[in-house]
This record gives sequence, C-alpha cells and structure tokens, in this order.
Amino acid sequence: MIDVRLEKRGVSEAWVKSLAAKTLKAEKSSMSLSILITGDREIRKINKKFLKHDYATDVISFPTGDIVASAETARRFSKELGISFREELARYLVHGTLHLLGYDDKKETDHRRMHARQEQILAEVLGRGPKGRR
Repeated sequence: MIDVRLEKRGVSEAWVKSLAAKTLKAEKSSMSLSILITGDREIRKINKKFLKHDYATDVISFPTGDIVASAETARRFSKELGISFREELARYLVHGTLHLLGYDDKKETDHRRMHARQEQILAEVLGRGPKGRR
C-alpha cells in the first residue's frame, strides 16, 4: 500500500503513487509507504523534531516507511539545475525509498552505489537515459 498526502501543488497523488510503485518494483519490494509532499517550513519542523537539524532539507525517510519531501526545495533546485520540477521531486522520492530499502550514502563507496542505483531507477521510471546527478 502506498499512502500519499499532498500539502503542495505541482504533482498529483496518482503520479506520486505510480513513481513509488515503480521504484519498489525495480527493487523487487512490496513495502508499504506513506509519503508526504510538503514545503520547506514543515520539513524543517520535522527535521528539527526528529533529527535535531534546524534547517529545511530535500527528503527525510523514517524506518516506519514514511517519506517526507519538500516540493519547495525541489522547485528551487530544479530551476538552478535546469531540469523539471517533477524530475527533481522524483529524485527525492526514489532516494528516500532507497534509504528505506537499506541503501546508505554515508561512506563514499556506499554513496556511489546508492546514487548510481537512484539514477538508474529514475531513468527507468521517467523513461529516459540517466543524467547522473547527485
């Protein structure tokens, strides 16, 4: 089951669910997810409350299967990078899902492995070749 809550405009619940389902399928997982698409103010509150980081971030994953992503951060970075808002937000959702599936990006070798897989899945779910960002 994939539960989605949208607090920001720009994407549809169906698109988020489809993206999450395709990501899980690519990793051969049937994990349940709860996804919140919110703004910088709310993700900052969540980041501070649960991770003790007093700043907005792009995506947070919780071991309970919860993913919180900031649409505002995605919109800002997409403009800076010259890519679509949907691509950047999709990157956050794939990244958060991979964390829930056991991927880590703290060590350099793990970082390269995780981000390579992230971009591979993004290419599959968005129907294009990987750009290799992040």
